[in-house]
Amino acid sequence: MLNRPPHPEEELLCFNAEKVYDWVILQETVNQNVPAADIGALAIDPCGPTVSNLAVRCYLIDPATGNPLPQNAEITVVETADRQDREFIIDGVVVELQRVSFEKTLSLVVEFTGFDGTTPFLEISDPIEIEIPESVFLCAPEGTRLVVRISDVTCSATVNCVATALESVDISLNVCQSVQSVADVTLELEASFCEPRDLLAVDECPTPVVPPQCPVVFPGTSKPCPPKK
Repeated sequence: MLNRPPHPEEELLCFNAEKVYDWVILQETVNQNVPAADIGALAIDPCGPTVSNLAVRCYLIDPATGNPLPQNAEITVVETADRQDREFIIDGVVVELQRVSFEKTLSLVVEFTGFDGTTPFLEISDPIEIEIPESVFLCAPEGTRLVVRISDVTCSATVNCVATALESVDISLNVCQSVQSVADVTLELEASFCEPRDLLAVDECPTPVVPPQCPVVFPGTSKPCPPKK
């Protein structure tokens, strides 16, 4: 074992942190018809006469990289109006909240898979932008900012064909989002610094192990026999 000096006394430390003033979960469902022109040029038309076993799915992407949007990703939002104060009575207490209106733009792609004759194919559309307006009452006084993260997404797509050509795609998008009003603060906390742990003693001789016992059965809880007279 390592010989360590006595643990230092606790002291007041300052931390820069992000304080959460309010936090809600919003759910939004968007149904949108996307014409074939916005899908982009596809090498294989999913409505073609030689296409079979067609499967269609859609998912959100990071517009900067084109990669699928990771879980709990933060997205950029734009406030579309000045915040408006409004009083509410909550548990008998008057509370002033702010009406926050904002808009977010999500990017998604539609993926087509199937067989063209006997050859499997994979086609991905151009990025499709979907704008979603939101309005919510938050404890969001002046000096706070919005942080919006996508917490859960469900997306489905259906193709619409005219003869043997793609006409449009119907998209149904359900988005759950974490919306927080936050501000940067400096906190003063009483704490002590962490120290490295001891190395694992993998080469030391093991301590003898006592086999497990059955104390309920023996010696048990009964009193010993009284002495004979």
